[in-house]
Amino acid sequence: MKEKLLDIAEKAAKKAEGFGADQVEVYTSSSRTFSLEVENNSIKSASENRDTGCGIRSVVGKKVGFAYVTTVLEDDLLEAAEKSVKLAKASVPDPDFVSLPSYDRNYPEVEGLYDQEIAELDSEQVAEMIIRGVDAARSGLEGKNVAVEAKMSSSTGSKVIVNSLGIKGSGKTTSVWMYTEPIIKEDGDQTSSYEVQLSRNLKEIDPEWIGKISAENALSNLGAKIIEGGEMPIVLAPFAVSTILGGGFAGAVNAEEVQYGRSYIADALGEEVSTQHLRIVDDGLLKSGVASRSFDAEGHPSQRTEILDDGVLKSLLHNSYTANKDGVESTGNASRAGYAGVPSISSSNFMVTPGKGTLDDLISEVGKGVLCRFTGDRPNMTTGDLSAMILEGSYFENGDIQHPVQNTLIGINMRDLLKRVEMVGADTRVAFSIISPSLVISSAKVTSG
Repeated sequence: MKEKLLDIAEKAAKKAEGFGADQVEVYTSSSRTFSLEVENNSIKSASENRDTGCGIRSVVGKKVGFAYVTTVLEDDLLEAAEKSVKLAKASVPDPDFVSLPSYDRNYPEVEGLYDQEIAELDSEQVAEMIIRGVDAARSGLEGKNVAVEAKMSSSTGSKVIVNSLGIKGSGKTTSVWMYTEPIIKEDGDQTSSYEVQLSRNLKEIDPEWIGKISAENALSNLGAKIIEGGEMPIVLAPFAVSTILGGGFAGAVNAEEVQYGRSYIADALGEEVSTQHLRIVDDGLLKSGVASRSFDAEGHPSQRTEILDDGVLKSLLHNSYTANKDGVESTGNASRAGYAGVPSISSSNFMVTPGKGTLDDLISEVGKGVLCRFTGDRPNMTTGDLSAMILEGSYFENGDIQHPVQNTLIGINMRDLLKRVEMVGADTRVAFSIISPSLVISSAKVTSG
């Protein structure tokens, strides 16, 4: 199948050149996703989705056209090639466009991206695993009025990309994730929590652990109270880091956001922007990484990129367009939602280098403050201002958790947050494409009530 797709893609590229394109890129992808969902302790739904298609970019001078089709049939691709050239000729020139990327060597090999067990998962196996997780959650909450929601999803995909400048790449990947979410009702109080695992290897998914920890998390959220606000230390657990720092900082070092003046660190490349405790790399070559790949969505080879070192902002994340605009090398961070879109930029495995200590060790050392386990809020990317509701978290004093918090917000600017990271834990977690331990922020504004 791979060789057939490569052959078809190369034919489509040559066809577009025949219609008058100076440069051509053909991107094809195919995926299968299977999901099973549990609600109120019983199976709610099961679904299987398959999606295959191709997107073609054609360049005429400094004008770019794009067309896509939802098949990989040769006739359809040739038709899309013709349409993309027509759209390019009719479009407005982009003065900042230089060229599509070129590459004619072997791509780096990345281990652990494909697991045959995931590719062969069937509904009975998924149901058995998800029921084990639900049973473990209920076992940890015996005697409580509890309902458990859960979901497990597996994905298998392949992609092929070729262009007229020598790019020729193909690869296949698998991934699987599972979560359980117990909901407890007790004395008029209702609360919930969750636990999740994501991996490229089925053997790394532990349903009993997921269920057990989600039950413990839910119990720890009972009896939430408001607290007296003010400036105080904040401990961000890994999932909070993934939202605030992963989403809020990975987006800020997106070169497109910086070039358009939409990033709060638009003027900071090469400057000290954080404490020396914080070191961050973006590693597209990480073994078994959930965002690893041999090449990005334009066919540029993946790499490991230093983002922060000794507090200094070392690099932005680039695709070929922004790299050419800045006169630098691409970092291999072109991304696409799929064949139906043109490349943008996103991080790969955005990794905070671990320090020392467990979450309990950090809380003990800080003494008094607020622990944020999870928030859904990200900063304003232009100003850096963050107002984050603590969806799950606790107040601690004398190094011990006192009670969970409710209606409590953290307020801080991201430039200040980066400068106030005073401790980094060793409790690293994979939170989708963000890999981070807990962080201690020396001071932030807390409001509650």
